[in-house]
Amino acid sequence: MVKGSVSREAWVTPDGEAATGRPVGPRGEARRRALLDAAARLFVTKGFEKTTLRDLVETAGGSRATIYELFGDKAGLFRAMMEESNRRVLDHLSDARSPLPASPDEALVRFALHFLRGILNDETRAVVRVLVAESGRIPDIAEEFWQSGPATTVRGVADYLRALADGGGLRIEDPEASAQAFISMVVGELFMKGLILPGRPVPDDEIERRVRYAVRLFLDGIRAPEAAGGGPASGRS
Repeated sequence: MVKGSVSREAWVTPDGEAATGRPVGPRGEARRRALLDAAARLFVTKGFEKTTLRDLVETAGGSRATIYELFGDKAGLFRAMMEESNRRVLDHLSDARSPLPASPDEALVRFALHFLRGILNDETRAVVRVLVAESGRIPDIAEEFWQSGPATTVRGVADYLRALADGGGLRIEDPEASAQAFISMVVGELFMKGLILPGRPVPDDEIERRVRYAVRLFLDGIRAPEAAGGGPASGRS
């Protein structure tokens, strides 16, 4: 096993089980929350490798035994922090999907703006920054983060595009490739700039302007010909 890695079972699951598999009660959940908050601060400021169990215990309280019981070890705590960050983003993605407005244009604008609210914040970008810096040391956790976060996001957007296409007027030949293109157009520079130049928030009106422009370009490429004024629709393959 790679240094710093830990089996997937060795951390607290979202439904409140500890690394031991036993349910976590209210006191255990409070300790878990304190450790996750400490991890978010320390891993971001010191990095995974330089953050020690002693640092975590001094910040959150409790003991090393608490970390072992709830998360397995330091890598398990790091994994739990990453999973929690992914869940916050995916919750925004889920909330953005309903209900569907009549217009694909407004549906995608509203969807994109809601999704961006989940990722264009210092907390999310700080977590990604740490993961990029540490991924060589903990490749298994980095892979899990990718699969449970960005890859799941692409599948969710692809499902949303299918739903819009089923409403008529759009031609989605490859929903996942279309989803990847849409995410890149909407998120790309806004998120990357925040990673490289933190502390420079983009005004809401500028975000909306960019989103509307990206949505217009995207839809121009996937509208069925008759919806774009170019003749009979060929339908989706």
